Formats: sequence, C-alpha cells, structure tokens
Amino acid sequence: MKNRSILVAALGVALALPAGFAPVESVSAQAAAMPATQPTAAPAAAFKGRPGTMARKYLGTPRSGLPWHSGAWTGEYMNARNATKWGTWRGRTSDATLTFPEWKTWKELQRSDWHVSTFNGFKGTLVYGLPMLPRNAKPAQLKDVAKGRYDSTYRTVARQLRTKYKSGRVVVRIGWEANGSWMPFRTTYAKSPEYRAAFRRIAKVIKKEHPKAIIDFDINCGTALPGQRNRLDSLTRLYPGDDVVDLIGCDTYDWDVLKARTESQWRRALRPSNSVGIQDVADFARKRRKGLSFPEWGLTHAYDGNGDNPFYVRKMHAFFRANSDVLVLENYFNVPDKHMKNSLWNVRPQNPRAGAEYRRLW
Repeated sequence: MKNRSILVAALGVALALPAGFAPVESVSAQAAAMPATQPTAAPAAAFKGRPGTMARKYLGTPRSGLPWHSGAWTGEYMNARNATKWGTWRGRTSDATLTFPEWKTWKELQRSDWHVSTFNGFKGTLVYGLPMLPRNAKPAQLKDVAKGRYDSTYRTVARQLRTKYKSGRVVVRIGWEANGSWMPFRTTYAKSPEYRAAFRRIAKVIKKEHPKAIIDFDINCGTALPGQRNRLDSLTRLYPGDDVVDLIGCDTYDWDVLKARTESQWRRALRPSNSVGIQDVADFARKRRKGLSFPEWGLTHAYDGNGDNPFYVRKMHAFFRANSDVLVLENYFNVPDKHMKNSLWNVRPQNPRAGAEYRRLW
C-alpha cells in the first residue's frame, strides 16, 4: 500500500487547534494539587554541551551535516521516495520523516502496519505518532490503558516498528498534543495522573518489545492545559518521568500566541504568558538532561496564521542553532491541503518566499 493517499486532517496538525479554542472537557475548579514528585521547569540549567551532543547520543551523527536531525512530513503520500526527495529539494540530506497509523478503532490501530513498511529505503529516522487511544474511545479509557488492558495493541505496534522498518532508528511519540482538546486521549490538570500512568505503561511495553526505540514526550506549544494553575503545567504536570522519556518536545506553528512577524512577537512566542513556548521546552529538556524535539513545526494560512512568512522560518532556524546542544530532531510539517496551505517545496510551492528562505538556511 505504498503511495497511499493520506488525509492530513485526520492525522496531525489539523487537529492541533490554537490555544484560543475551547477544550471539549470542562475542569473542576477544585483540581488536585500537583504531586511533589512532579518536576518543575527552570529558566536556566547547568548542562550546556557542544552542538550535536544530544543528537548523536540518541540518533547518531546526522547525515544532513547539521548538528541535529532534520526532516519533514511531506504531505499527501507517505513513502520513502517522498521522504528522500525533501532532502534533494532543499540540497541537504533529510534525516527524519513523520508517520501516523490509521486509528479509528483498536483493531485498525493494531493492524495498520503499511505506514511503517512504506518507508523502507528511506535512510533516516522514522518518527511515529502513537495514539494512546483510538478515535472512537473516550479519555476515561486511559485508566484501562494504565492497567494494561491494551498492552497487546502496543506490543504489536512495537513489533511492527522493530521488524518492518529496517532503514534506521525509530522515535515513538506517545500521546502527542494531549494538552489540547482535539485528541481522544486529551487530558486536564486534574486528570493528568491518569495520563502519566498510561504513558508510563505504554512506554514500558514499547521498550520491552523494541529496546532501541526512542521515546518522545510531545505536547502542543501555545496551548494551555485545561484547569492549569501555572502556564508551564502542560510540561510539568504531564511529564511522565525521566525513566520512561528520552526526548522532550512540542509541536509549534506560526499562529495564535505563537505567530511572529516582528522581534517583539517572536519574544512572546518563546515564552507565551499563558502557555508553554518553545524556549520553555528547551529549558525543561536541558535541565533534565534530555534530548529536545520538534516533531512538527511550520507555517499556516489557517487559524489567523501569517501565511508565507520567511521571518518565522529564519527565527526557527536561529532558535535551533542556539539550542543545538540539546536539539535532537525537527520536522517541518508540510501540508498543501487548504486547511493549512503551508507547503514549502516545489511539489506544491504555496509559500515561495518562506520556501526560498528555508532552502537558503538548510
């Protein structure tokens, strides 16, 4: 089933609505207090390594020649050819690419393995979005996940990743963007212990079946955790623990509180007043001596985004350089569909100025 068309709206960024959108789930004002064992983010950290330190530790030396592993979700079709073509287009080898399973039901999630094998031949890291629940589930079922009821599903997925992708390393994004309202495994401040327990259960199942898999904890930047008491709660409250996490990251786009066309807007985007920003994530990863990841980042014409914005591309590149001691990977999320229209490359050149800037910098 190579060359199978993917509806991006059903997989990733179309679900990643901006911070201003109301969550589906209401939260009690009497949310439980944060456990004393939960980590807190700090603006400074003792660790500061050389560029590429964490990238080499977790995924080896990048083939791109950058200090970190860099690639893209190319949109429309998932296959090794398109993943490789991204590097050809930009003039620098692509180190990574994204994939998502089909996940309407538990059965579909367990049987959806073509999205792994279709990338054989791509000589880079496969970044796999692993849902904690299928789309027809309810957030309350995270309790069942934590109890091990669905271990067999995650064990099967891990086995697929271990046996069907032969070309490189695998990063598993467990329960990505759970601080938002659009995922079936969405959570809140009060429900965060259930999320952490489910994450830990899945991570241990994955690592037992596929010990070389790299586990990524990935929130949505710019989105407040429902019921939060502190703007950093999406990080500190949801973080499942150093023993089950390799990479700490977020998905970030040029929209809402994160959008930037000026230096002052960019400074706000680094640390928004009511949610986590990309610098917060970098600080948190560095403090915990973990790798930093941005599995999805990009422009957008939707949700009041800035569209063709080379300034944003330039600032993201500078940010990656500044944090290259902990940065392990980043993927541009290239979506030509009308809900995003952020394609950079010559296959669907929708943002020519930003595309030219990306090629110049990368």
